[in-house]
Amino acid sequence: MLKALHAFMNRNHVARTRSGLLRNRRRGMSLVEVMVVIAIILTLMSVIGVGVMQVFNNSKVDTTILTMGKVNQRVQIYMLRKKAPPSTSDGLNAVYADEDVPKDSWGNEFKYISPGPGNLDFDIISLGADGNDGGSNNNEDLKWSEVGNR
Repeated sequence: MLKALHAFMNRNHVARTRSGLLRNRRRGMSLVEVMVVIAIILTLMSVIGVGVMQVFNNSKVDTTILTMGKVNQRVQIYMLRKKAPPSTSDGLNAVYADEDVPKDSWGNEFKYISPGPGNLDFDIISLGADGNDGGSNNNEDLKWSEVGNR
């Protein structure tokens, strides 16, 4: 009987020890595991963020080209009425008269040149995101004479 009682107590002690170990293991994640999870999340966010910014910047270029098309239409209508494009010095203000002249997606005014390159009556130019001549990527100049036939 004493042996049975001793075996029962040992078994109970082992069970308590095992359940205590299990309880400690299930308690939560270690600091290293939390840091690894945070690093993975930040990496995913940076990859997604770069992709989203690239799409956003490309949409600004596309929006500027669409706006240039609308400006081109207004200049064409002006030419039908006046039989000639406005001079470079008159610029787009002559076309839009009392209205505000549209700006590109970066808030810069369009440059208007008359006569345009290659026997064109005029050209409309956006200086890109930097607002300066030249550049590459989003800073590249958009010229209606080049992008208008896309």
